[in-house]
Amino acid sequence: MAAARKTRAVKRPKALPQTAKSRTEEAMEARLSTLEPGTPRYRVLRTAIDFKRSWLELARDLADVEKNRTFKDWGYRTFHAYAQHELHLRKETVQKLLRSYNFLETHEQRLLEDDEEEPSRPMPLPSYQALDVLAEARENPYLSERDYKELRDQVFDEDPSPSQIRKLVKERAPEPVKRAEIDPLARLRKCLALAERLYGLLLEEEEVPEHVPRRLEEVVGALRKLIDE
Repeated sequence: MAAARKTRAVKRPKALPQTAKSRTEEAMEARLSTLEPGTPRYRVLRTAIDFKRSWLELARDLADVEKNRTFKDWGYRTFHAYAQHELHLRKETVQKLLRSYNFLETHEQRLLEDDEEEPSRPMPLPSYQALDVLAEARENPYLSERDYKELRDQVFDEDPSPSQIRKLVKERAPEPVKRAEIDPLARLRKCLALAERLYGLLLEEEEVPEHVPRRLEEVVGALRKLIDE
C-alpha cells in the first residue's frame, strides 16, 4: 500500500503592494506633519485628508482659499496647482466641490447656518456629486418649479447617484426635439411636385369642375416662378 502523501502547506499570497491611494494619503500626512497646527494651510490639508468624512468642510475651506488667494502665500501660482499638488485633488473634483458649496450658499443657506450653529452634529447632506447635478438641474429652463422641488427633496432624502438624478431630470423635463433645418428651395420643389401631381389627378376626373384644376394650374405656375427667381 502506497504511503500516504504528505499534505503540503498552502502558501498564503504575499501582501498586495501599496495602492496609489494609500501612497497619496501617506504623502499628505507627511506634509501635514511639517505644518504648524492651527494655521489655515494645516486646516485645509487636514480636511482634505478627511475628505470622505466631510466634503462640506473641505468645500468651504477651498472656497475661502480661492476667494482670498492665500495659495499664493504658500508658493503656488494658481489655485488649481495648489489643489492638485498639495491636496491631491483633480481639477474636476475641485470644480464640483465649489459648485456644490456655492449651490448651498445660494439656495440652501439655512443648511449652512444649521451646520455652523452645531458643528459637532454631522449634516445629512447628499454627496457633492449629487448636489453638483442638482445645481445643474436648478438652471434647467424645461424643469418646472414644482418638479424641481420634488427632485430636490428626493435628492436630499435618498442621495441618488448623479446618473439617477440626470435620468429623473430627463423624465420630468425632456428637451424639445429640434426640427431639422431644411433648405427653403428644397421645400418649394417638394411643394411644386405635390401640386403638379394633384393637378394631373384632377385633370383625369370628369366630375371635377373646370375651375378647380385651373386654379391649381395657377398655383403650379406661381411655385415654378418662385423656384426660378
